[in-house]
Amino acid sequence: MKTRDDIYNGESAKLLRIITTYHALQYEQVLRLFDRNQDSIKSLITSLTKQGRIYYDKESDLLCDTEECSASPDCGMIAAFWVLLDFKKALIYHTSGDFPIKLHFFSRDEAYEIIYIGIGQESLMNHIFESIPQDANRLVILESAQQSSLIQIKGVVAYCIVDSNGTVSYYQKR
Repeated sequence: MKTRDDIYNGESAKLLRIITTYHALQYEQVLRLFDRNQDSIKSLITSLTKQGRIYYDKESDLLCDTEECSASPDCGMIAAFWVLLDFKKALIYHTSGDFPIKLHFFSRDEAYEIIYIGIGQESLMNHIFESIPQDANRLVILESAQQSSLIQIKGVVAYCIVDSNGTVSYYQKR
């Protein structure tokens, strides 16, 4: 007789790791991360929700590690995860970062940091990154393309904007 873990091929543990690492992600983001049959992943999400191991906020369509996370999700992290999904085929490893870096990942032979800069945070982030050594390529998510002229961060390989549907638009550093 097969166990639930046999049926889901360890995807339960992977899903729990993702949710606890990033705390709150859109339901669609989680589905896109897994290659398996979407119905199977939806069933796994339902099962973990019923067990109380993850929380699903239907109103905001967020999967969270706690109910409290759904009340104030990190929009920068959600945007960073959309960028990460663009690298899915070449992903080797990914994890959340510490402020001011939202997310770290390895793609083939390259290391990347994803940084989110809200409107009005440009000077603060420039100042912070003066003292942070560049260990990876930096992808910077902006709320507006006009912000790029205010950014003076070393190692930026591209700027991007993430729309409400999760579509990522990239453009080169000016």
